[in-house]
Amino acid sequence: MEGWWKANFGGASKGNPRPSGVGVIVRDWKGEVLALGAQILVEGTNNLVEASTMLLAVRMCKQLGARKVHLEGDYLIIILALMKKGIEAWHLQGWIYNIIEELKYFDDFQLSHVRRTGNVEADILSKWALTFNAVGDFRLENF
Repeated sequence: MEGWWKANFGGASKGNPRPSGVGVIVRDWKGEVLALGAQILVEGTNNLVEASTMLLAVRMCKQLGARKVHLEGDYLIIILALMKKGIEAWHLQGWIYNIIEELKYFDDFQLSHVRRTGNVEADILSKWALTFNAVGDFRLENF
């Protein structure tokens, strides 16, 4: 929809817990790529990676100036926890709280789950970060 941006986010892991890669791609309402980001997280469980990846996607959109954002990822447990659908993610409460606080910046937002096959670009970015050990600050590349 016009005025809405979309952020796809995903992760890849070498185990649980093990180093994990995260990837985010942000598009405008026309589908044009605005930014890509990739980073390795040195340690973390799958759920921690899910939460931190979504938080990075939210912060990227905020940094880029989005006001309405559709967040789409293949992390169902985090999306359901944010939508308060009965998923108890007690070990992630701090992360969930931080995501909720960051989402207050936007005029409007939507959350949706997509299977990994529908999240290919973010998945590729996360695997790239993991493969090439992209350690350091989360890289934000504008187009």
